[in-house]
Amino acid sequence: MFEDCLGCKWTIHILAQIRCGTNRPSALVKTEKGLSTKVLNECLMRLIQFKIVEKLSYPEVPPRVEYCLTPFGQEFVEILDRIKALQDKFGNQARSLP
Repeated sequence: MFEDCLGCKWTIHILAQIRCGTNRPSALVKTEKGLSTKVLNECLMRLIQFKIVEKLSYPEVPPRVEYCLTPFGQEFVEILDRIKALQDKFGNQARSLP
């Protein structure tokens, strides 16, 4: 699961944006330069499949869709934060490990 979710270079960026409150698809595309709607949708569907992100649909005209982290997704992002902290702390030392 971990490899499938993080196989896309945009996943971490999308999760960070959702965590910070950017949760509408159009806003996500605007905040991430180079991210296409197609790639965003594929990434979001994968995150929904693994229950990291939840899709919220509102019965409005025009339709409104938002994404939020599930409880599992919140813990998943905390793990990613810890990995980032290790990377920042040890930098290139970690790359030279056998």
